[in-house]
Amino acid sequence: MFKKTLITTIALCSTASAAWSQATLISNETGVETSTEFVSVPGSAYGPWSFAPCAGCESIVLRLDDTSQYYVGKQAVPLATLRKYAARGASHLDVFYETKSRHVTRLILRTQLDPADVPTKKSPKAPQGGATESRTKS
Repeated sequence: MFKKTLITTIALCSTASAAWSQATLISNETGVETSTEFVSVPGSAYGPWSFAPCAGCESIVLRLDDTSQYYVGKQAVPLATLRKYAARGASHLDVFYETKSRHVTRLILRTQLDPADVPTKKSPKAPQGGATESRTKS
């Protein structure tokens, strides 16, 4: 009985360490929760961006580029729209970046878009020229 318990324990420990190493490989992103009270949303989607996540906190310097994504709530938006909503007043802002490269992956402003700013889905494209196929019996 002791031998089976020992073998099971060893097997679980080896599996747990493998799972832990996988978790550390996957977790290469850091997230910072802050507020628009303390942070100025970047003016440009390219280059360095420095911010202090709270009053009295040390500044963090990150980089933005054309792969950085911006969200208002769950809706992907251009940086200009994110800035517009951030300027309305205090809102929570989540900043996610790659830990090693310090590249911003996404900024999420936790508020909702106004109905007028929600993009509409495009309707399926109609046939060009409005012509339809004629169906004749032969």
